[in-house]
Amino acid sequence: MADFTIAEAKIRILYLVSRVPGIGYHMLMNRCLDQLYTDFFTFSRAYEELIAGNLMDRTYEDDTSSTAIGGTETLTISAGGKALLDDAMPAINSTVIANLDASVRELNEEMRLASQVTSSKQPTPEGLWKVTLFSENNGRPFRAELTCSTESEASELCRAWKTAYGKVPDLIPGLIKDNS
Repeated sequence: MADFTIAEAKIRILYLVSRVPGIGYHMLMNRCLDQLYTDFFTFSRAYEELIAGNLMDRTYEDDTSSTAIGGTETLTISAGGKALLDDAMPAINSTVIANLDASVRELNEEMRLASQVTSSKQPTPEGLWKVTLFSENNGRPFRAELTCSTESEASELCRAWKTAYGKVPDLIPGLIKDNS
């Protein structure tokens, strides 16, 4: 594992955030730890310094229908972060850029797949909560509506659906017979 400086980690994080719209903290962290060879402490420090320095912004969504994987936090690069990244780009070697671009392609595909899975909750006149789960399921849409007795149960069901987005569509064809 290469030992990256905080500055190198910041540039890599800014690069990914600038090219993967809607990326969440967990997806970014996992990519940096798994593929970009940085350790958790370097990543965490770089991440927090980018936020504190107004080079990157994070927003939180209150609803459970967010497409941000691993939470409802969405990251964006600020104008200052973009300027810093633009200044640093000429100094980054082509191998690093190629590795970052490969990560960008993979992350954008993960985001595309995640956007095909949605969930929503709404109160019913009876005082219950209606939960709607949806997946495009590779051209074979799946939709389920369930009723929960509390809002917290409905929220947890929505979160569980989003967390399991990569597993559930693979199970559906075995559960549903195609009578066409």
